[in-house]
Amino acid sequence: MDTLPPPQIMGEGEDRISGLPDELLHGILLRLRSARAAARTSVLSRRWHHAASRLPTLLLFGPDAPPPASILDSVDAALAAYHAPSVKHLAITFPSKSPAVLPHRVAPWLRFASERVAGTLFLSFPYQVAWPSAAPEEPEVELPVCGGATEINLTLEYRWRLRVQLAGLFTALTTLRIHSVTMEGSELTALVSTQCPNLRELSLYVKLVAASDVSICSDSLYSLVLHVRIIQRLELMTPGLHLLTLSHSVLKAHISAPKLARLVWKGHAYDPCRHQFADVGHPLQCLDIRGESIVAPLMQRFDKVVKLILDIFVPQGVVGYASFLDKTNKLPKCESLMVTLTYTDHGLVPIMLHLLRMCYGTRKLSVLLHDPFAPSSGYSCVSSCPCRMAESHKINYIAIDSLEELEIYYFTGSDEEMEFVHKLSSCNSATLKNLVIYYTLFPGPPLTKKVCEMVRNRCDPKVKVEFYLNSHGKWLCFD
Repeated sequence: MDTLPPPQIMGEGEDRISGLPDELLHGILLRLRSARAAARTSVLSRRWHHAASRLPTLLLFGPDAPPPASILDSVDAALAAYHAPSVKHLAITFPSKSPAVLPHRVAPWLRFASERVAGTLFLSFPYQVAWPSAAPEEPEVELPVCGGATEINLTLEYRWRLRVQLAGLFTALTTLRIHSVTMEGSELTALVSTQCPNLRELSLYVKLVAASDVSICSDSLYSLVLHVRIIQRLELMTPGLHLLTLSHSVLKAHISAPKLARLVWKGHAYDPCRHQFADVGHPLQCLDIRGESIVAPLMQRFDKVVKLILDIFVPQGVVGYASFLDKTNKLPKCESLMVTLTYTDHGLVPIMLHLLRMCYGTRKLSVLLHDPFAPSSGYSCVSSCPCRMAESHKINYIAIDSLEELEIYYFTGSDEEMEFVHKLSSCNSATLKNLVIYYTLFPGPPLTKKVCEMVRNRCDPKVKVEFYLNSHGKWLCFD
């Protein structure tokens, strides 16, 4: 009778897992999604230690972040133990309760990235309310040239001043996001305009050291999000730019973007004398105006767009409502209109009927009702407000001869919302085909078949009415 060979004892030979190729070992370690966890596998064998120190991805830190007191030393040790000539993805992310990080500790990490990263760099620190008393008054850190990085994401600290190494090119860089830091306007201009020849996506949430000019000249730039405090004058020369988001006050601007398709304007005034769109795409595919102020001159600058998105906040009182009427007395001609109504003292019906009177050629209308959890007071404005006048509730002179689809989000079935549906169905809307209601359960009653029938009974029989309920962040059809 044959006898089985004695079992192999650890230490007498190499285990089978350690005999796998490096590529498979890297795949196993990467599934741990943590450089610390991968490093702990080195106790299994020297081969595992070799594999862990040459991973193509370094994630510092995942769910198993070290204690706050040792987190800085842990980053230093992990980078010192890394032996591969390059890393495809380096992420250093500190959890929310981490201690404040000073720039002198981060500088060697950035130097490591400039020498080794051949892919993505992600560096993020939480906001610190308390700042170490021993910290310098104006802490600085330098961003060295990372010639092999294709994407750089930096979320730092507004107390820091980020300097840029002006010699050299970020040759491979296509995506750059710099958030929560202070910069010189001239260095920002040089970085984007001369050192990143292949940049496609740029996102800046920074504060300038002092009010100054910023110039962005780039043939490759496709998407730009600009949230920069105290810009004195902004110049954009971007022949390939398609997407532009501007927020915070810009005193003066000269924008040349002949291929611009989407413009997002956030929360600051537009003055055609100071903000010049010298050469932009026409018509815009999307004009998105956000914030509490309605920028009427900007809507007049773009008299025709494919999609118009408006945040509507109607100020309190008679003067506030009159101002709303004045600023929206002319909307750009658009195929699709999306309106977000934030909390207002005025009624939904008069506001929406006024906007409908201004619509020309609109095929799709989407209405996002105000936050259902806000302390809504309905008609809490004074009795003399124009929104209470019978004339504001009439549907005369509203000829919706192009509207095909209406969407209402965060519908609760309130009397005012039901009145709006009824008013709309009473308009001359022979082309309306679909009404889609996205129902929210709070603070309204549960959605029932009876509620659905009440809405359908107020609509023309030829209109298809659909209901959706939100379940765990997804809209599910309610039959």
